[in-house]
Amino acid sequence: MSNELDNIKKTALYETHVKHAARMVNFAGWYMPVQYESIIKEHEAVRSHSGIFDISHMGEFFLEGKDVIKFLQYIMINDLNLLEPSKGQYSCMCYENGAVVDDLVYYEETPERFRMIVNASNIEKDFKWLNDHIGESDVKITNLSTKRSRIAFQGPKTDENLQPLVDVDLSQINRFYFAHCTLKGNSIFIARTGYTGERGFEISFENEFAEKIWNDLLNTGAIPAGLGARDSLRLEASYSLYGHEISDAITPIEAGLSWLVKPKEGIEYIGKNVLMNQKSEGAKRIIVGLNLIDKGIIRENFKIFKNGNEIGFVTSGGYSPTLKKTIGLGLVEKQYSEIGNKIEIEIRNKLLKGEIVSTPFYRNV
Repeated sequence: MSNELDNIKKTALYETHVKHAARMVNFAGWYMPVQYESIIKEHEAVRSHSGIFDISHMGEFFLEGKDVIKFLQYIMINDLNLLEPSKGQYSCMCYENGAVVDDLVYYEETPERFRMIVNASNIEKDFKWLNDHIGESDVKITNLSTKRSRIAFQGPKTDENLQPLVDVDLSQINRFYFAHCTLKGNSIFIARTGYTGERGFEISFENEFAEKIWNDLLNTGAIPAGLGARDSLRLEASYSLYGHEISDAITPIEAGLSWLVKPKEGIEYIGKNVLMNQKSEGAKRIIVGLNLIDKGIIRENFKIFKNGNEIGFVTSGGYSPTLKKTIGLGLVEKQYSEIGNKIEIEIRNKLLKGEIVSTPFYRNV
């Protein structure tokens, strides 16, 4: 057992989390804080003022070379012609069958230099997938994941609290844009992105600055938040989580991300034919919002029924601190996906009443 624990990676902020009495768990091979004092308190802090998350377990790649844009157009389903320097884009890498390798965000530093943030559980897989498809292209990929730290600073008060600390006008950074600046003298990459449904930023910097930047943000009145609050916040905002709403068995169209799938006239990309056909013809199943009418808590993998027939399963579920009720997302047969449709969810061998509802449950961006 001790050998297994020795192999778990630690972020540069590990000791800081322990000092703040965080409850640490193994997440995707990393020791990460699932909560500090209370998931609900951390969730409500992000909704009402501000919270800070250590997201250093996520992957960070740097891509450079004269063929980077052409290469990413082939690998990604979104259209890089919509980008410009200082702007980021959310997208997916897909297999030929349309299922998802990973969902991620990449940022155009220059037409020949891109930064990419990927999911923690997929770092090695993504790095290999990208390198396996370079071919003769002039592209070099560097894995910066363990050399840099990342913090998400999220909530309605983040601009107000962060502005005195940085040497850039935050009001000039629009959603999905980024800047290079300093935070109390330390160099950072800052992007107006997030995974909570609130305004805020995601910040990347060298490991040596981690504790100082964390404490500088903490001193603004923000509270530290763990993976528990991060998950309940993203569920309310109905953001996809890899391995749940999207996976190597679920396509972006099925996940309700059809807006990501671009025609890119004259450009072939991996999975294009399957995805464009599915987009025009419609998927046979789709992710929907779930509300439980009876008392209970919706959890992932619970089966969903209609008139006694199994029609799908829950991909994510839990208690919503903002709405004060249980909510969920589920993958169901398209014919049953209409909002207001009454369904049943199997919980502890009982079929409890629920309904299909619109999403997102909450979003303030």
